Formats: sequence, C-alpha cells, structure tokens
Amino acid sequence: MDERRCVAGGDGRLTFAPASDEEFLKAFRRIAVGSLDDETRRNVAARGVEATAREEWEFYLGCPGEREWWRLAYGPDGRLAGLAIPSATPYARNVGFLGVLPEFRGRGYVDDLLAEVTRSHAEAGAELITATTDTGNAPMAAAFARAGYQTTEIRMIWSAPVAEPERAS
Repeated sequence: MDERRCVAGGDGRLTFAPASDEEFLKAFRRIAVGSLDDETRRNVAARGVEATAREEWEFYLGCPGEREWWRLAYGPDGRLAGLAIPSATPYARNVGFLGVLPEFRGRGYVDDLLAEVTRSHAEAGAELITATTDTGNAPMAAAFARAGYQTTEIRMIWSAPVAEPERAS
C-alpha cells in the first residue's frame, strides 16, 4: 500500500491520499459515467465525458477551498474507489464533490467519502459545513441524512425546454 494513504474515514473500509491533477482528472472521468448528478448527466450528454470531467476539475480548482484538501479514496484491495473534495464558499466550509467509481457503487462508500470530508473540516475547526445535492439523487440525499446533515433550504433551478426541430408539412 502507498504510504500516502494514511487516514481512514467512515468505518475504515477506505483509505485516503493526495494525488496529482492527472489522477484526479482520471477519477472525474470515471465517476461521470452513470452519475446520478443531474448537471453531470446533462453535461456528459451535451459535451462528453472528457469535457465534463475537465470542467468539474477546473470548477473545484477555482473554489475558495484548498487543492491540498482533495483526496482519492482506495478500497480494501488498494484499487481506486472514489474521490472526496472538501471545499469552501466565501461563507463556510462545504462538501465540494464526492464520487464513487461505477464498479464500486452500491457498497455504501458514499458514507465513507462524506465522513472523510466532514472529518477534515471538523478537525480544521469548521463550525458550519454546507452541502448540496439534486433532489433526484436519492443516494446522496440519504447519505447526508445518515450523516446528520439537515435540509435548510431547497433551491429550484428552472431551465427553458430544449427546442424541438420544426417538422416539414
């Protein structure tokens, strides 16, 4: 096992380590496939996996959180299982991004990833940790509830319907 993997999160099934930008981009690419996140799904359909992964990576690099906080997660067999990005807004620490690779979904690793982000913020003295998810992403919403996160607001994002091509008469 790589000596960088030194901190256990959740129930200890995953270990966490810093990684290079290229390793994070690779993880973003793999996580985008089959994601339940609505924006990720729309972006993959419109622009493809590569562009979506790069845009998400660049977005989180531009957030007020520190790049040094980011961690890749490895399963008991040492294989990459997901990623955890603690981040921040101008007002509070937040759960920036969590993602489980497709072949590891359904094993409850989302709880371990969320525990790692929460732990890192709490150890840094954060008094408030915020998080968001799509209402349609039931597994992520359930993970927040299991971890004790409380729903304080619901934001609706409305968009115009996609125009259908006109039919010839």
